[in-house]
Amino acid sequence: MPSENPSLPSFMEWKEVDSLVGSIRTRSLVARPTNVDQCRETLVYCKQHGLKICPRGAGRSYGDEALLDSQVLLDISAMNQILDFDEEKAQITIEAGTRLLDIYQEVHYRLLTLPSSPTESHSTVSGAICANVNGKDAWKHGSFAHQVVRLSMLTADGETIEIDRSHELFNAVVGGIGLTGIILDATLQLKPIPSPYLEVHRYPAPDVDALLETMAKVEESYDLAVVWMDAYASGKKTGRSVIHAAKWTEHDATEAERKTYLDAGYERLDKHRRLGLGLHEAFGPLLNLMLYAQKPMLHVFNRLYYAMSQFASRTGRSTNTELFLRFSFEASFTVPPAHLVCGARGYTVQLTFPRSQAREAIIELMGICQSSPSPPVTTILRAHKSDDGLLSFSEDGYSLNFEFHPKKHNETGSRQAIDRIIDATAKRGGKIHLAKDQVMRPDQFSRIYPRHGELLKIKSRLDPEGLFTSDLARRVGLTPS
Repeated sequence: MPSENPSLPSFMEWKEVDSLVGSIRTRSLVARPTNVDQCRETLVYCKQHGLKICPRGAGRSYGDEALLDSQVLLDISAMNQILDFDEEKAQITIEAGTRLLDIYQEVHYRLLTLPSSPTESHSTVSGAICANVNGKDAWKHGSFAHQVVRLSMLTADGETIEIDRSHELFNAVVGGIGLTGIILDATLQLKPIPSPYLEVHRYPAPDVDALLETMAKVEESYDLAVVWMDAYASGKKTGRSVIHAAKWTEHDATEAERKTYLDAGYERLDKHRRLGLGLHEAFGPLLNLMLYAQKPMLHVFNRLYYAMSQFASRTGRSTNTELFLRFSFEASFTVPPAHLVCGARGYTVQLTFPRSQAREAIIELMGICQSSPSPPVTTILRAHKSDDGLLSFSEDGYSLNFEFHPKKHNETGSRQAIDRIIDATAKRGGKIHLAKDQVMRPDQFSRIYPRHGELLKIKSRLDPEGLFTSDLARRVGLTPS
C-alpha cells in the first residue's frame, strides 16, 4: 500500500470502504472533488505518485465494480448540481454525482419521470451510466443507456470530451464500468406520465408456463413489473411466482397539490429508509442465525407468501393504487439490505437469458439453485430489451437476480453451483450484470462478454497508461492486477 502522505490535497483522505454486500473490505485513498479542476488535480496527483483511479458514484454497486484497494477512489458524489431543465424537450442536465432521487424531486410533480431507475434511489447518474443499470420498466424503456442524450467525460490526459448517442465512444462509455474516464455531467431524456400514481396488480403464477404466459400479457398492458420467484419450488411447481405489475394512472390534482403530497412522500421515503435500515441492522444477527436453517425456513416462507397472494387474488384484494415512490423505492426497505441477506461470505448474481429460451433457462437455473447447499435467499425476475453497449448486460429476454448466503462449511459446494449457473448463462449467450458481480473469473468473463476486446482497444487509445481501473476489472482480467 502506498504511504499515507500527510500532504494530501484537502479533498483526499485514506478511508475504509466496503462493498454494498459487505463481504469485500478495502482501504483506499478517497478523492471527493467538488469541481472539474479538482478532478484534474486528482489525475495529476495519481500520475505523480504512481496510483490508479477508480471512478465512483454513490457506491451502490453490489460487488467490487466501484472499489480499488490500496489505490484511489474518485468519489464524484459532491458534484451534484442540476445544471439545466428543459421542460419543453423533457430533458434534464445534471452533474454526474446527482442522485436519481434528486431528479425525481425536480421533475415528478411536473408529470415527468426518469425511466430505467433502479430500486436504489440514492444511486448517482455517473454510477447508473457506468453500470448501465435497469429498472422495473426495462422491457419497455430499456436500460439507462437508452435515456442518455449526451454526456461529458474527463479523459486520462485531462481533456474533456462531449459524447452524444452518435459518437463512436458512446457504447464504450455507457456500461463501460468507468474504465474510459470520469463522467462529469449528462443530459437525460425524461418521459411524460399522467400522474405520480400507479395502479398495481399482483398475479400469482403456479408454475413456469403460467409465469411466462402472464408476463407476455403484462408486457403488453403495463408500464412496470417485477416478479418474486420461489427458488425452492420444484417439479411441476418450478417457476412458482407472484408478478407485481403496475401502470401509470390518472390522479386529479394541480401542480401545487402534486408537489405538496410528493414532498411528503420524499420525507416518508427518507424516514422509512432510515427506520428500515436501523431495524434490519438491529435484527441482523438474528437473521444470520435463522439462515443457518435456510432451506426449511425459506421453503415455508415462500409457500406462505404465495398462498397469501392467491388468497388476495381470489378475494379481489390484489389491486391497489399507490405512489410510484412507494412501488419503486420504498417497498425495498421492507426487506433486509443485501449485506444482511448475503452475510459475511455472500454475494449477488444477476443474469440474463433470451426470451426464446426462457422456459428452459428458468427450469435449469432453478434446478441448479436447488442443488446448491445454500440456495438463494431471494430470487427476482425482470423483463428486458437489448442495447448496443460493449459490456451490455441487457438482453431481449429476462433476468434473474439471486442473493446467496453461503456458510463457512459449504463455501466450496456453493461456489460449484455458482460456476454451473455461469456456465448455463454463457451457453445461452446471456450476461452476468457487472454491477452485482463479485464471483466471475477471467475465463468466465471472456465467455460472457466476447466484445470486451473492443472496449480494451478504445481504452488503450483514451488511457494508454492504464490509469483507470477497479478491483472488478483486475479480477476478471480486463486490466493488469
